[in-house]
Amino acid sequence: MRLIKLLEQAAQWEGDAGTIYVERPWSSNAEAIIIEPAPDTTDAVGQGGKTYDYFLETFIAQEVLIGLMASLEGTSASSDQICERLISYAVNDA
Repeated sequence: MRLIKLLEQAAQWEGDAGTIYVERPWSSNAEAIIIEPAPDTTDAVGQGGKTYDYFLETFIAQEVLIGLMASLEGTSASSDQICERLISYAVNDA
């Protein structure tokens, strides 16, 4: 599933025991998966012949998305722009 689609489903994620892994290069169109329960490591994982790198825990992604949505309220920010801001958070602040 593309990262942007995965993030659009964030409100439906159950629990906070998952970890998001994304295929490089990270972008809104990159393939992404959630692994539950979260592994004890941030090492890359292989699945379906692809390699996915650690991105964020689901509970952190949800918190950041809530903050982004609040700060962008009243703007015309697209899902793609929100996704790119989350990627920037994962790269620079996580």
